Amino acid sequence: MSEASQALQRIARGTGIVFFGTVFWLFFEFLSRALIARHYSTAEYGVFNLALTVLSIALILATLGFQNSLPRVVAFYREKEPSRVRDLI
Repeated sequence: MSEASQALQRIARGTGIVFFGTVFWLFFEFLSRALIARHYSTAEYGVFNLALTVLSIALILATLGFQNSLPRVVAFYREKEPSRVRDLI
C-alpha cells in the first residue's frame, strides 16, 4: 500500500471513531435530558437548561476559540518552524 492510502485509511478510521463517539454522546445526552424532564417540573427543567446555556457561553468565552485555532497554528508552524510547535502546545 502506498503512503497516501495508509494515511487515508487512518483518517477514515479516526473519522469513524469520532462519528460513533458523537452518536453515543448524543444518545446519552438525549436520555439524560428525557429523565430530567420526566422527574422535575417545567420550571426546574427550564432552570437546568438556563444553567447549561450560561455554562456553555462561559466555556466559549474562557477558551477564546483555542480549540479551533490551535490546530491550525500548530499545523502552520510544524511546516515553517518545527521548533516552535512544542512552545505552542
